[in-house]
Amino acid sequence: MADEYILVVDAGTSNARCLVFDRTGTVLGSAAHRWSYADEPNSSPLSRAFNPEGMWRTLCSLIALSMKDAGISPKAIAAVTATSQRQAVVFLDKSGHEIYAGPNLDLRAVFEGAAIDEEMGDRVYETTGHLPSFLLAPAKLLWFQANRPEAFDRIACVITLADWMRLRLTGDIASEPTLAAEAGLLDIRRRDWCGDLLRDMGLVSKHIPLLEAATISGPVAAEASATTGIPKGTPVAVAAADTQCGLLGMGVASEHQVGVVAGWSTAIQMVTLKPVLSPESRTWAGCFPGGDKWVVESSPGDVGNSYRWLGDTLFSGVPDPFTEMDALAKAAPVGSDGAVAFLGPSRVDMARLDMSLGGFLFPVPLTFSDLDRAHMVRASLEAIAYAVKSNLLQIEELTGTPSREIAVGGGMTLTTAWTRLLADVLGHEILVSSTPEVSGLGASLCARTAIGEFTSLEEAAADVRPLHSQEPDAAPSAEYQDLFARWIELSDGLQGMGV
Repeated sequence: MADEYILVVDAGTSNARCLVFDRTGTVLGSAAHRWSYADEPNSSPLSRAFNPEGMWRTLCSLIALSMKDAGISPKAIAAVTATSQRQAVVFLDKSGHEIYAGPNLDLRAVFEGAAIDEEMGDRVYETTGHLPSFLLAPAKLLWFQANRPEAFDRIACVITLADWMRLRLTGDIASEPTLAAEAGLLDIRRRDWCGDLLRDMGLVSKHIPLLEAATISGPVAAEASATTGIPKGTPVAVAAADTQCGLLGMGVASEHQVGVVAGWSTAIQMVTLKPVLSPESRTWAGCFPGGDKWVVESSPGDVGNSYRWLGDTLFSGVPDPFTEMDALAKAAPVGSDGAVAFLGPSRVDMARLDMSLGGFLFPVPLTFSDLDRAHMVRASLEAIAYAVKSNLLQIEELTGTPSREIAVGGGMTLTTAWTRLLADVLGHEILVSSTPEVSGLGASLCARTAIGEFTSLEEAAADVRPLHSQEPDAAPSAEYQDLFARWIELSDGLQGMGV
């Protein structure tokens, strides 16, 4: 086919990426750019916001660069789609102009979210499957109501970041259920807008159409064609939230399969046939793409970000720090000679997100040990694996079901020392994706399904190339069971020490 390629715009937490996939799921070309944020005078230090026009110019540039990198003509694009970080939202006025565009890192609504949770936290969780509210769109709306009332009065509807990218491409406003749910705007049981809840918060949101993933939202409009270079009329497909797309990109689509999308942050999701909520609101429940499945999620937190911090701190000036760190971690012993890391990844309790103390613990006095950077790197990777295990156990305890299959993807899979020791720590075979770009790959599967190459997303997920199997080694796996218990004990102690 002349038009056999899928172009994916993936607006992640740390950067924007555009990727061109061929029919085998191989990335032929890509381009990326780290996010920058607008300067907001008289705003909270925790605030983050995009400049919409600057962001769109960046995305248009990345689209052109990715097609150039792939060496293809824009006419060869069969469809284009977009996925994005969760909890990123855009507020529009009645003319469709942006009043606010904010990333998932925008924490301006901490106090508004706390007020929501104190007054109606149980209802919010029962309806949306998500807490704490300061991460979600309703709290940000209340922040605007309190701090920028003139702007608040002009807000006509709320969409997610991927919805906004499709709007820019097609001119049509619509949302997608997995994204709307992650923004705290959906009644996950009904897979429809939670209008009653919003009204009781004093908010009214325009109920725009909801389009399921793997459908066509419209063609590329003339104006978007002129700025992106994508031919007018090219189909624009609906994709899901980046984490749920990551599940599809790892072939995860059946009940009790588990996907670990390990990037800047890490999400662990199990596919379920109904919404599964925690009695203590410790976990999240969300929608699976396609309309008849859900996910239960527990997250270790900012995994890739903490590992990047370690690289920047210990290996400043090294041309390729992560390759060197991978080699050092493989050379260090199981258990890192007693070094233990607490750099952020932990067992999550979504109802009680707060800061705690962390760092490294070493056997002392240091005169009797020979600890170096290799021990610190391996200890960090071991801590990430312990955090994944503790959150996976939380899901299994909640559902009463062991994981049928565990797939792992995302940028952390490039650190092969981590995937090896993860299998050992879990004591379970893991299936490692052949590409770290699992969210982009999953989005491309949504597009291919939308244009008729697959009859369903389950069929598309089954077409994912076989993942590499990593089996646990018996001896280190047995040793890690005791080390994991020790890490949990120390972690619980640190959680009790407030900042």
